Amino acid sequence: MLKQLLQKEIEILREFDLLLDKELEVLKKDEASFLQNIMEEKKKLALELSRLEKKRKELIGEKTSKDLINEGLIEEQLIHEMINLTLSIKEKNELNGLLTKQAIGYIKMFNNVLSQGNKNVTYKGTGKINETPNSMFNTTI
Repeated sequence: MLKQLLQKEIEILREFDLLLDKELEVLKKDEASFLQNIMEEKKKLALELSRLEKKRKELIGEKTSKDLINEGLIEEQLIHEMINLTLSIKEKNELNGLLTKQAIGYIKMFNNVLSQGNKNVTYKGTGKINETPNSMFNTTI
């Protein structure tokens, strides 16, 4: 039962790892329209993984992977595969997060560039000047 549970977790981790590869390609190609589907799939996989992890904890309690290997309940190779997949997922997720932040930074920078020098000067009710940037994003016709 435990071995099958861990194999199912590894299967989900593999799917997650491949999904992160897809996400990276989408980010590289600037195809933001596909990100929503990827995020939904990542959420589903994370929920399933969480459910399996809860079951695993119910089965073995506080035993470590080393304990399980020593007791002959699982093979060391299974744990190594799980650790390697987890590390790969962590690295890919961090990279994708950085690329996303970078893209948002570029959007903000271009928005600021397009807004520079075009300010509407109005007076507030208090008599003070209120300068608001005038750009193609906040101009009314």
